Amino acid sequence: MTNKNEEKAQHTFRVSGMHCGGCANTVERKLSELTALKSVKVDLVNKQAVIESDTAIKLSDLQRILEDTNYSISELNSDSKLKP
Repeated sequence: MTNKNEEKAQHTFRVSGMHCGGCANTVERKLSELTALKSVKVDLVNKQAVIESDTAIKLSDLQRILEDTNYSISELNSDSKLKP
């Protein structure tokens, strides 16, 4: 049995432009295209995306992946693995 102590960072971001479940699904699908992310959960009610990663994440990468959509992402809170 292998015991891995993987350090995962969780980041919560504000997502603008979502109006329905389809919007939330689109944002989640688009953000999931970034291979550095372990998981993406989008909350329509709170207009947030919760992202888990074990590597550094650049907000600009998240913004770039959504730039051709009607949605935008911005910083809500962060920890030491988030890069500006």
